[in-house]
Amino acid sequence: MPHVVIEYSRGAGERVPIEALTTAVHRCIRDGGVVKPKAVRTFAREATFSCVADEHPQNHFIQIIIRMAPGRSLETKQQLVRATLQAARAAAAPALSEGRLGLRVDLYESDPALAVQESTLD
Repeated sequence: MPHVVIEYSRGAGERVPIEALTTAVHRCIRDGGVVKPKAVRTFAREATFSCVADEHPQNHFIQIIIRMAPGRSLETKQQLVRATLQAARAAAAPALSEGRLGLRVDLYESDPALAVQESTLD
């Protein structure tokens, strides 16, 4: 843990370099000193269908969801969320300056009693 899911509205990848954004977010979390670097898993997926705000075809949205084990202070989690938003914002800067793009980061804690895993990764 953490696992990072980047969900984005259909067509957002035409305005935002999703691969660069995903890499920037992954490295921000991996190298931020909050989690074990080898534990970070990040992927992005485009919505098959999406509606954003007034449904203007140029409206787009990127949602970054960080799911991690509990045990960190509120301040640490807030710093991680802000740093993640900054990393994503840098990658999406041209599209953000054009407008009609929403960018959001949420952090959720997993309940260890309700999670099981097996991994052969170091």
